[in-house]
Amino acid sequence: MSGAGIPLEVSGVSLSLDGRNILSDVAFSVGSGDFICMVGRNGAGKSSIFKCVVGIYKNFSGVIEIGGARSSEFSDRNRAKLVAYVPQSASLDVPYTVREFMEMARYPWRGVSTAAEDARYISEALMMTGAIDVAERRMNTLSGGERQKVMIASAVAQNTGIIVLDEPTSYLDYEHQAEAAEVMARVNSERGVTLLAVTHDINLAMRVSRRIIALADGRVFWNGPPSGILEDGLLQSIYGVPFESYFPRSGGDWDYPLLAPVMPGGCQSRA
Repeated sequence: MSGAGIPLEVSGVSLSLDGRNILSDVAFSVGSGDFICMVGRNGAGKSSIFKCVVGIYKNFSGVIEIGGARSSEFSDRNRAKLVAYVPQSASLDVPYTVREFMEMARYPWRGVSTAAEDARYISEALMMTGAIDVAERRMNTLSGGERQKVMIASAVAQNTGIIVLDEPTSYLDYEHQAEAAEVMARVNSERGVTLLAVTHDINLAMRVSRRIIALADGRVFWNGPPSGILEDGLLQSIYGVPFESYFPRSGGDWDYPLLAPVMPGGCQSRA
């Protein structure tokens, strides 16, 4: 399967919605084949900046370049040949089979790709993401974890250079969170696709991304390698609560410690 990563450049992007400033002069670069996780508090602007990238929000100021060309110059269809989007939540109560649903992800290539090529991209995406076992099931029968795999598989089948994922592990149990993280890492490493993910899971961000960007009040607050997020007081500045770090007793090859927020007053037992 083809689909090498492409670079992204965000320069001075600001956005207002309903008279409220959402983003203010946001700027960052993402290299071809990079894996970026964006973190921060609720309302920091994480999802909004990515919605600007994928073309959902168009009334922003500033410049977004995808593969060296201004995003504003692309039609929605041509942008969808370059950037795939996995939303935070999607209504999937539809009677289509998984394979039929994924055929819709190939819409940017209609008239360019043959039916045989579409089928090949879909099958390869199903295999890569581990969703092949549910390919003939209907979307409205899938569990949350299975649906998330299918959503990522659909983005892979779209055969773009960038995949944007908005909180891809939200609402998933621990097993399916781990599976989703593994799938994302595999897509990035095996296909070289540029991945951008919004997440509230700082441990996930540290383990799968190559760089973390933290937003606060609609601005870039911090941008650096995962190890840098461990700087004294940085996480508290980002999230408003202190964090503790520790290495699991079970051993294993841990590049980074696990991080846990310290709740005010600590944990108290209740009778």
